[in-house]
Amino acid sequence: MNRQRTAVFTCAVGVSAILLVSGCDSRSGVDTASSPSTASTARPSAAASTAPTTGTPTSATTVATVPVGEVPTNPQAAEALRPWATDLVDGDIDLLTKTCWTISPQGVAEMYTDTDAILAAIAQPGVDGQFAVTWTGPQRTVSVKRSEIVSGYACPSVRPTGSSADLDPREARHTVRRYLSRFIGKPVNPADVEGDYRLVCDGALQTWDPDGTGTATAPPLANNPGRLTGITAFQDSEITSEQLGNSYVRVSVPVTNAAGVTTTEIFTLDVGANGYCIGDVSP
Repeated sequence: MNRQRTAVFTCAVGVSAILLVSGCDSRSGVDTASSPSTASTARPSAAASTAPTTGTPTSATTVATVPVGEVPTNPQAAEALRPWATDLVDGDIDLLTKTCWTISPQGVAEMYTDTDAILAAIAQPGVDGQFAVTWTGPQRTVSVKRSEIVSGYACPSVRPTGSSADLDPREARHTVRRYLSRFIGKPVNPADVEGDYRLVCDGALQTWDPDGTGTATAPPLANNPGRLTGITAFQDSEITSEQLGNSYVRVSVPVTNAAGVTTTEIFTLDVGANGYCIGDVSP
C-alpha cells in the first residue's frame, strides 16, 4: 500500500497546518546558515550525574529529594532522571536547552513547561519497555531512551498521557541538523558522536520500506555512511520536513561542498531504538 504524504507545520506552539516546515526550530531559535553552536555544555558522566553541567552545582541531597519512581528491571533509569528533574524544578530552561542538546530547543521549551504534571508522572513507578523507560501520570507521560540513561543525565520526551507515542517531525529535523553538524566539524555538542548517540539506522535490520512497497530492505545509508563526506556547510534556516505516513519522515536541506556548490539533499528517517534515525540520503 502506498503511503500518503502529508506535511506538518510545527514552528509555532498550538498551530497546525498542512505546510512544509522550515528550520525555525534550530538552536536558540536563530539560524546560522552553516554553523550550529558548539558551545552547548556536555552532559555529566554517570559518576557526576548528581549535578547540572552549568551554574551552581546541585548537591546529591537536593537531587535525592526529587521523587522519581524506581524501575526494578533498570535501576539506572531513575538515577539518570533525577538530576534532570532537579534542574526542571529549578526552572532554568536555558540550562535544560544546553544540557538536553539531543532534543530540539523548541521541543525543550514546549515539552518541559508543565512542571507539576511532569513531577506527578515521574513519581510513579517506571516501566521498562523495548526502546525506552516510561513513567505515566494523569496528565503527562515521560519517556527516556536508553542512550539517555547511559549518559547519566536523562533528557526525556514528554507528551500528554493518552496521546500517540510517535515523535514530532521537529525532532527528525533536529536529527538531520545534528548529523550534518558532525560532518562540517561543528557538532551541536562535543559529546555527540555516532558511537554514543546513533543517528544512522541499524543496517542489520531488514525493515526499510518508506514507500510502502511491501518489500523491506536494509537502510541504504548504513552501507554508505560517508555519503556526504566533503560538505562544508548547510542552510539551517532552510531545513523542511514532510511526513510520509506512519513513522517515516522526509527532511530536505541545502548543503554546500568544498567546491562551493550547493545542492538540496533529501533525508529519509524512521523511528528506531533511539528516536529518529536516518536511513537514506539522496539528492
